[in-house]
Amino acid sequence: MTTTMTMTYRSTALLFGLVTLPGCPLLDVQADVPEVCLTYPNLQVQTPAVSSATQSFVFDDLSAVHDLANQDVSLEFVRAAIRVTSGLENLAFIDAVHIVVASNDPGTTLPPLTMYNCDGDCAPDGNTLELPAAVAHNAVDYLRSNSIAINLEFRGEIPAAAWTMDVDVCMKGSAGFTVSP
Repeated sequence: MTTTMTMTYRSTALLFGLVTLPGCPLLDVQADVPEVCLTYPNLQVQTPAVSSATQSFVFDDLSAVHDLANQDVSLEFVRAAIRVTSGLENLAFIDAVHIVVASNDPGTTLPPLTMYNCDGDCAPDGNTLELPAAVAHNAVDYLRSNSIAINLEFRGEIPAAAWTMDVDVCMKGSAGFTVSP
């Protein structure tokens, strides 16, 4: 029994020594982050018949993504979606859309980004328009600013109407978690 206890003790000590080697993490996990969307519901639009219109709104409650943004994460803006929820049959009138994402923090040094853009090549599907990100840009700094401002600019033969839409701004990427001794 003494030989078995001694061998077990030595094996445990060796294993513990290997696990806690300086510079070696106890646990290192990397995972893909599936698409995460911020949704601004029921944005009200009321326009006369015009050739362009601008709407702005702010995501002030970023609590759903704060835990994720405070980790070792890389998130990129990947797409935006605009869905008419009432007042219009479709978005066929849209010729161009520009969506600018910016930090709403007055003291920020983050530049406004034209993240989603279609100009003459917009392809609404009924009451929905999906736009892929124009450029790959890390969204984490914008999420950490606690408030994101979105500016939408529409061009086309915009009908005189009062209507509502939901707007999604979506991101995806990867996250890591490391536990060190």
